[in-house]
Amino acid sequence: MIVKSNHFYHNHFSLLYLSLVMRYTPLRSLSDMEKNNLYLLLDDNDSGYRAKIILLNDEGHTVPEIRKMTNHHDNNIGKWIHRFNDCGIDGIISQMHNHQFQKITDDIEKEIINIASTNPRKLGMGFSTWSLRVLAGYLMEKKIVKTISHSEIRNVLLKYSVRWRHSKTMLGGSRDPEYELKKSILTS
Repeated sequence: MIVKSNHFYHNHFSLLYLSLVMRYTPLRSLSDMEKNNLYLLLDDNDSGYRAKIILLNDEGHTVPEIRKMTNHHDNNIGKWIHRFNDCGIDGIISQMHNHQFQKITDDIEKEIINIASTNPRKLGMGFSTWSLRVLAGYLMEKKIVKTISHSEIRNVLLKYSVRWRHSKTMLGGSRDPEYELKKSILTS
């Protein structure tokens, strides 16, 4: 015999209540022109499903019902409804990103290697080991590159056989057996 405790029912009720509250995403009223534009967007490969979400919500369907009809996550559905509420049709149309990629020249690669091989403290930083993301931020801040990702930096380091330390966060202390002694000397 399986006995379910009140704790189970309380948690189940709480989850049910939260799911109903969290999933309610009101849609502002649509003009006839907006509805016509949304119907035209239904055939668009990128924005069609977003238009469908808005139209279904306008017809009175809830987010869980739209999820079942479109197979999209509730958060995604809510995001597009909020975006439509804020920006109208422009908020759900896919925008072409016009990123201009910067060619990483040999000179830039050598500068990356030079900086990656330098202790960050010597460059005025408050730490002694570079992470790929921090190094990327530093390179952009110093205008060595306009944009660069941490994975591009990793590729440059690998190309020149430069090893880097994977930084890790220490919580609560050190493995050094003399850590407490050293710490007390520094803080006194």
